[in-house]
Amino acid sequence: MRRLRILFFLLGSRNKASSRVRGFWIADELTRLGSKCMIVCGNDRLSFLRCLIRLLWCNTIYIQKRCSRWDYYLLRLADLLRKRTIYDIDDAYSRVKSQNTLRNIKRIMKNASAVTVGSNNLLEFAKQYQENTYYIPTSIKLENYQLPERKHESAPVCLGWIGNGAHYCRDLIEILKEPLKEIAAQHKIRLKLVGVCKQKVLYQEFANIPGLETIFIDSIDWADPAEVRKAMLDFDIGLYPVHANDFNLYKCGFKALEYMALGIPVVASPVGANSYVVNQDVDGYHANGKKEWVDSLSSLITNQSARKNMGQAGRLKVERQYNISESAKKMARIMAALKHRKFYD
Repeated sequence: MRRLRILFFLLGSRNKASSRVRGFWIADELTRLGSKCMIVCGNDRLSFLRCLIRLLWCNTIYIQKRCSRWDYYLLRLADLLRKRTIYDIDDAYSRVKSQNTLRNIKRIMKNASAVTVGSNNLLEFAKQYQENTYYIPTSIKLENYQLPERKHESAPVCLGWIGNGAHYCRDLIEILKEPLKEIAAQHKIRLKLVGVCKQKVLYQEFANIPGLETIFIDSIDWADPAEVRKAMLDFDIGLYPVHANDFNLYKCGFKALEYMALGIPVVASPVGANSYVVNQDVDGYHANGKKEWVDSLSSLITNQSARKNMGQAGRLKVERQYNISESAKKMARIMAALKHRKFYD
């Protein structure tokens, strides 16, 4: 394998989930494998200038989730300098409002040496523009997710969710509220929402459900793996409710993988990557509609053994299939095999 000198040009810092997982973590692992890595992150002019200066040093540039015309021009310059170029995406382009931005994305994909994606639906999307498209699952850095000790059965079962409450208000309320009303009337449970982002509507909808104790955490230090793990330590069941819209269909299922890495069984809407990540009746349940959410959650709430077995199965799956170490090895093989290709405008 050729010696890799990789310049990572990331959209955000470690506080941004996609940049942390698909940028910093991959760079950390590639460094362990013997590659030399530099990271530039940010969306301002200074960050772009730093990237230009470091471009001469690298033989491979990894552009993560960036889509401005300046990123396209950077790709053209890298091509002129005969650098290998990787464009990485892990999000839906339904959220792109500008046609110019969407045009930039397609041009970048078309002209990169290769494109890497985080979900099967993104794989199909990107292949329309780039034949050298590879699936690299959004993966877990296992050292950050050491298995916790589980509490005794007498404690209330904790249903947990972690994420960006500002993005998922509607999904949480419209999918979970009614099932939780019914379940709380029958079982002693807690609900813990991590990442509420001061969304008043979430407080209003979940604070006063009879029989349900709800814990709200607005934010944590997302860049600190110990803080992320600590926030989920008391989860007994991981919740992943999402609507089947154009945005969620392309997501990578990372929330489910975080639960599984900590040995937590998952109940998820079978949307996009969730259909692949969560194996029905093995490491969790798929739930569509109120009845399936009530039945799935009730089954796990009342059966500690099932929670334990599903949690263990989920952890094993992450170790074997969604381990950042294996994803980085695959990325290294892809980068080393790339050849310079003709640039198309």
